[in-house]
Amino acid sequence: MTFTIPIDNGDAVKNAEADSQRTLYPYVTGTSIVAIKYKDGVLMASDMGGSYGSTLRYKNIERMKAIGKHSLLGASGEISDFQEILRYLDELVLNDNMWDDGNSLGPKEVHNYLTRVMYNRRNKFNPLWNTLVLGGVKNGETYLGMVSMIGVSFEDNHVATGFGNHLARPILRDEWHADLSFEDGVKLLEKCMRVLLYRDRSAINKLQIAKITEEGVTVSQPYSLKTFWEFKAFHNPTAGAEGSW
Repeated sequence: MTFTIPIDNGDAVKNAEADSQRTLYPYVTGTSIVAIKYKDGVLMASDMGGSYGSTLRYKNIERMKAIGKHSLLGASGEISDFQEILRYLDELVLNDNMWDDGNSLGPKEVHNYLTRVMYNRRNKFNPLWNTLVLGGVKNGETYLGMVSMIGVSFEDNHVATGFGNHLARPILRDEWHADLSFEDGVKLLEKCMRVLLYRDRSAINKLQIAKITEEGVTVSQPYSLKTFWEFKAFHNPTAGAEGSW
């Protein structure tokens, strides 16, 4: 939903095409992104659902993209705003390549750029409704950071957005270590995504895992996790709850 702000141009109001638009709330959204450093680079996991309000409308949305040679971007939140951010980044990478100086933007530079973009839009009261995860490897240095829709950013060894920040981070704090192999890292991400599938109504059992190393970005084909729904608590989750039906 948007609302229009008329702009006074002397003694007249500009036409509708020049009106300022503001997003009041997101329409089609994606849920959690979970990412970790491992011994060779960064691993990132995302499901492929897109929710229209509380309706799981789309089931084939890719929310992880390679940015230039050294970076991998994942996004939660409004899908159209994510597409706009990708357009900004395409222009940034193209402009960088046009210098043809043998250098290219690293993940730290891209993360700083995204932080400025998100904070700038927040200051205009027209935020891009996303939480972004940016990972990458350049010159042997692994980088992983996050930026919120209001421009709050940080780096860490593991990050998660959405419900993952509440449900996956405790698992990562307990089980992550710097010498994780690729196989162990994938198992850890799958464990986090399985918990989110059980507990997050917007999550679906169709996910992708991406990795970025010095060799570049690889994104897996979509696949599903094995699940078990016969836990007693799943049969009657409100049993014993005060005020339950």
